[in-house]
Amino acid sequence: MNIDIGAKIKTLRQANSMTQEQLAQQLGVSAQAVSKWESGANMPDIQLLPDLSMIFGVTIDELFAMTDECRMERVEHMIEDVRFLSEGDFRQSERFLKDCQNKESLGAQATLLLAMLYNKRAKEYHQLAKPLAREALQRIPGKKDAHNAIFDAENGPYQDWNMVNHCELIAFYQEVVEAHPEDIRNYFWLLDLLIADNRTEEARAYAERMKDVEYSYHYEMYMGYICKAECDLPQALDWWQKMTQHSPEKWVVWAEYGDIMAKLCRYEEAIEYYKKAMPLRPKPRFIDCEDAVSQICLIRGDVEGALEMQQQMLQITKEDWATEGEAVDSIVREIKRLEAMIQK
Repeated sequence: MNIDIGAKIKTLRQANSMTQEQLAQQLGVSAQAVSKWESGANMPDIQLLPDLSMIFGVTIDELFAMTDECRMERVEHMIEDVRFLSEGDFRQSERFLKDCQNKESLGAQATLLLAMLYNKRAKEYHQLAKPLAREALQRIPGKKDAHNAIFDAENGPYQDWNMVNHCELIAFYQEVVEAHPEDIRNYFWLLDLLIADNRTEEARAYAERMKDVEYSYHYEMYMGYICKAECDLPQALDWWQKMTQHSPEKWVVWAEYGDIMAKLCRYEEAIEYYKKAMPLRPKPRFIDCEDAVSQICLIRGDVEGALEMQQQMLQITKEDWATEGEAVDSIVREIKRLEAMIQK
C-alpha cells in the first residue's frame, strides 16, 4: 500500500491544481508531511483517508489504484528527492522497472529510469564511502589504497591517461551524432568529451558541423574552450567575449561566462558574471549561480558570504519549485554546517 498511495496523492493533487501547502492546510498537516507521502518516505495516517477522498472526489479504494505510468512517476520522484533509498524501495523499483522494459509504451522510459536508479545507488554508496575513506587515511597516513578510496568516492582527478581518457565514450557519441546529426544537443556532449581529452582538431570539426545545424552562442563557447585546450588563452577570451555579444539577454550565457572565469580562478569576475545572470533568469529559477558563488566564497574564506548564498538558494527553491525532500534538505544541511563554522 505504501508503494502506491504517495504517487496517487500527487497525481490527484496536481489534477486539482493544488500545491502541497494548500492540501496540507485542508488536512491540518504540514507541507513537509505531504511531500514525504508523495516521495514514498512516509504515508498518511489512516484517519486522513476519508478527508483525502472527499477533497479529491474519489473513493478510498481509488486512492490505492495505481497505473504503471503513476508508478514510474513515483520512482522518478524518489530518485530526485529522497537522499537514501531504503533497500525495500530500491528493490521494488528495480523489479518494477525491469518488468516494464519490454512494454512497448513504457520500455524506453523504464530503461532510462533503471539507469538513473543504479546511478543514484552508486552515488549513495559514494556518500557512505567518503567519510570512511577520509578516516582511513587519517588513521593510516600515506596509505595509497586510502588515497584511492577517497578519489574514487569523491571523483578525484587521476593523472593516469589510460584511466581517465574518454575514448570509448567518445566513440559512442560519435555514433550518436552520425545517427542523429540534426539534434544539436548531441554535439554538446561529444564536444565536452573531445575537449576534455584535448582532441581539439576533432572538436573543431564537430563545432563547425554543429554551427551548420544551428548557430547559437554555443559555437563561440566551444571555440573558446578549444583555444584554451590549445593553450591560447587570449584567443579563447576573445571567443568568449563574442559569446556574450551574441546573446547578452540569455542568463545561461552569463552563467557560462561565470563558470569560465571560475575555472580560471578569476573569482572576482566569476562572481560579477554569476550575479549578472541572476536577474535574467525566468521562473522557476535554477540556483546554479548562487551555488557557484557560495563555493567561491568558501574557497576565499568568506563563510558569511557562502551562507548568504545558501539562504538565497533555499528561498528560491521553496518559492519557485514549491518542493520539499532532498532538494530542500541538502541546502538546509549546508546552512547548518556553515552556521556551525561561523559559531566556532
